Amino acid sequence: MNKKILVPIGILLLAGIAYLMLFSGRPIEQPETSSMVKSHVAAEGKLETLPGLEVEVGSDLTARIDKMFVKENDPVEKGQLIARLDGRDIEARLVEAQAGLAVARAKLREVASGSRKEEIQKAAATLERVASEMILARKEYDRRKDLYQRRLIAAASLDESENTLRVAAARVKEVEEEKRLLEKGPKTETVKVYQDSVRRAVSAVEYQRKLLDKTFITAPISGKVIRRYLDEGEIIMPEVAMLAIADVERLRINAEIDETDVGRFGLGDPVDITSSAYPGKIFKGRVEEISGYVGARKIRPDNPAVNLGLKVVQVKIGLLEATPFKLGMSVDVKISPQENAVRMVK
Repeated sequence: MNKKILVPIGILLLAGIAYLMLFSGRPIEQPETSSMVKSHVAAEGKLETLPGLEVEVGSDLTARIDKMFVKENDPVEKGQLIARLDGRDIEARLVEAQAGLAVARAKLREVASGSRKEEIQKAAATLERVASEMILARKEYDRRKDLYQRRLIAAASLDESENTLRVAAARVKEVEEEKRLLEKGPKTETVKVYQDSVRRAVSAVEYQRKLLDKTFITAPISGKVIRRYLDEGEIIMPEVAMLAIADVERLRINAEIDETDVGRFGLGDPVDITSSAYPGKIFKGRVEEISGYVGARKIRPDNPAVNLGLKVVQVKIGLLEATPFKLGMSVDVKISPQENAVRMVK
């Protein structure tokens, strides 16, 4: 055989042997198909109330709790009296303010009604009397003046009579002015002063009454007393809550989804919910809200393999059926992404 033909054949044989040695026993990698991609998003969550349906009840006052009308797990209705504070000091101040208001109103009525008829009649009688006295003083002055001109009396006697007449005339003018003012009534400025006094007294009464109303603590929502922090005889302050009320019949799940899974599900996606407290049971839910930001994990997962440093997105899941779940209970959720779901854009 020609050596030129044998050399290429030998090269091909060596290449074949090398290929078998390198790739024998190694599994052939197959391209990833859609059926091999993880089909759901799993996470842990906690049961929470709907927004505004869990409130802590306190007071704007610093006072002793006189009476508690509810205990933990008691159902309550909105507006129901749940506690009463000691309001004896406020009641005393209210009585004092009411008395002050009564006095202020009486003074205003007296001023605003003007002078009484008797006062005006008295002023008129006084004017009539002093006018008569002036007439008599003038007559006496005229008599003495005539005697003085005939040189029958001294000048001092005439001067005395003149002074008496002058005093009588001044008294007539004074009484006339008093009568005029009584008939005219009080000044507008005077009435306004007393009106302002009444308004201040009304404000004082309203303020004390509002404080007294605050000693009666009522439920802001309907629900159940889930926590009670204080007891009768203890002091409540504005920064301290007395108890907490929640509507435990209207719950949802707050799930924490790894940020790497955010783009794989959307609003409206169905959710399977399970709990170790109810083994073998699956409850149905739906993704209702996806937070617009990522943050630190708040729920500590039971799975030790979970990366606690990975940031998460808060996802609210609505319950589609009645469940035995309790407020604050931990559950496992499994979101099944749907093609037509509204995805969150990262």
